Order: sequence, then C-alpha cells, then structure tokens
Amino acid sequence: MDESTQKLGVGSTGWTIARKRFLTVLVLLVLIPAPGIVFQRLSTYFESRRFSPPGRLYEVNGRVMHLRCAGSGRPTVVLESGLLHDSRDWLLIEPVVANFTRVCSYDRAGYGWSDYRSGPRDAAVISDELAALLAEGHETPPFILVGHSLGGIFVRQFALRHPGTVVGMVFVDSSHEHQLAHFPPPGNSILRSQQHFRKAFVANEFGIPRLQHACGLDAIRPELEAEAIYIECQPTRWLTALHEIEIFVSPPPMPARGMFGSMPIEVLTRDFDLEDDPAERAARPIWIQLQKELAALSLGGNWRVVKGASHAIHIDKPDEVVTAIRQVWNASRKSSLSSEASEHR
Repeated sequence: MDESTQKLGVGSTGWTIARKRFLTVLVLLVLIPAPGIVFQRLSTYFESRRFSPPGRLYEVNGRVMHLRCAGSGRPTVVLESGLLHDSRDWLLIEPVVANFTRVCSYDRAGYGWSDYRSGPRDAAVISDELAALLAEGHETPPFILVGHSLGGIFVRQFALRHPGTVVGMVFVDSSHEHQLAHFPPPGNSILRSQQHFRKAFVANEFGIPRLQHACGLDAIRPELEAEAIYIECQPTRWLTALHEIEIFVSPPPMPARGMFGSMPIEVLTRDFDLEDDPAERAARPIWIQLQKELAALSLGGNWRVVKGASHAIHIDKPDEVVTAIRQVWNASRKSSLSSEASEHR
C-alpha cells in the first residue's frame, strides 16, 4: 500500500468517526425533547375533550371563535379582555350583569377556545373580528363595550370603526394608545416582554410549565384550576401575545378629546397605594393623567380610582365594575328614551 492510499484510509476512518458522532448528537437532539412534546400534545388533546367551551363556536374568516352570552335586554354589554387573557376573566362579572341585560364575553383569536390566527394582529383587525363574531352570533347593536387593559384600545377602535353601534363604554384600568411614549424602556420594555413570550412559547411546546405546575396558578375559583391549566399551557397563547404587544409600538390613532360626544363613559383606575414596586408607584401621576384623558373622550366621561384594587379590578373588586356597567347602561337607556321622545314631538 503506497503512502497516498494510507493517508486516504486514515482520512476515511476519521471522517466515518466524525459522521457517527454528528449523527449521534443529532439523534439525541431529536430524542431528548421528544417526550416533552408528546406529553404536551397528549395532555392538550385529552384536556380538550374534558373542557368543552362554555359558550358557542362560530366561524369567522376561516377560523373558529368562541362567544358566550347570557341574559336578555338592551343594550348588550360586550366584555373585552386584556393581553394574555380570555373570557374566563369575566366569570365574576357576567352572571351579575346578566340579571339586568344581555352580556357577552369572547376569546380573541389564539386565546381560550378560539383558534390561533397568524398574520397581522393590530387593533383594527381585532375589532373587526369581534364585529364579525357578534354578527355570526346574531348579537345586534346597540352595544356597551367594557375593556380591560389592552382590551380598552380594542374597544375604542371598535367604536371608531363601527359608528352608531356603541352607546357606552367602561375602561377597566385601560391601556392608552400613547403610553409607550410616556413610559419608555426599561419601564415599559416591549422588547423584554417579547423575549419572555418567545421563551414561554418554546417552554410550552416542550411541556415544561406543565411539569413545573406553572399554569393555572391564578384560577378565579379553585375548582377551575384544571381548566385553567388547559387554557394557559397552550403554546399559541404566547404567540398571540407576542403579536398583540406590538400594538404599543405601532398604536392606532388616539381618539380626539370629546370624540364620542356625550356618550356615557366610566374609567376605573387601579389603587397605586397597593404597589410595592417603587417604579410602579413613581408612575402613578402619569398613569392617572392618561386615565383622565380617556374620560375626556366624552362629555359624559367619569374617572375614579377603585380603592383596594390592583390592575385586575374586575377580579379584585367585581362589584365596582358591575356598578360602572350599570351606570353606563342606565345612562344610555335614558339617552335613548329622550331621543325617542324628541322624535315623536
């Protein structure tokens, strides 16, 4: 055997060993996470059979969306949740409101029992999806819209894009279209939130939060914890939040002061005295200024702080939210009766 052949033989052996090592590593990379993925998929499958949607499912633009309504009367109250949240948020509100009028909650695409939807998730798209869902469910205006946190922006967009259908609004510690300008990073780091959402998406794909019992920790009632695990451990929930939070980077136009005429609007704001974080407490003057701007969108706007309530006012003080809804409902009915009386004169 000549020298060149010996070198070729040694090289071939070295390449074979390297290839085997590479394939071994590749197989391990595939097999190690596989049990987590299978665990996540099987858990979600069996839970989906156990926890059926409490409302009805409708097809909107090729995707299934969940709508739950109860009660009777007009105007109909429509509840809009915040970032990462769904119709379950309103379980303490809905039954009470249903005692005096029709009330509906729903899951935005990607949350709760609604299908995930790729593509743009800006406020215009989301508010139009809600309008289409209500139409599919044969829920007709007039509407009173209630928006918590980011949901407040969607509520205002709905009112702007569907004029004549909204007769009142309630903002529950609502986000503001221009809040990013008032709370620049690190106080309002969209990038940091997006990184967290990406990591959470990957972790949920591998079933890690399930194994760590990190889902369903804040269920409204103890008996709903298992259902909360099913909803909150879904990876697409985090993908949806990743897209929705971009609304703060490219927000829709803020309605002008007085834009909604004399429409009754109630603005409820959290109690900053409960905040332990010095940075949060320092943000109080600016946040209250922004909340007052929301009340100024109408001559019929009112603003107040809900003592003893965190950002989740509808969970901490549900009676306060119901009272605000009833006030707007009563005011809208009086306005409607006055208009009818004027037409008959």
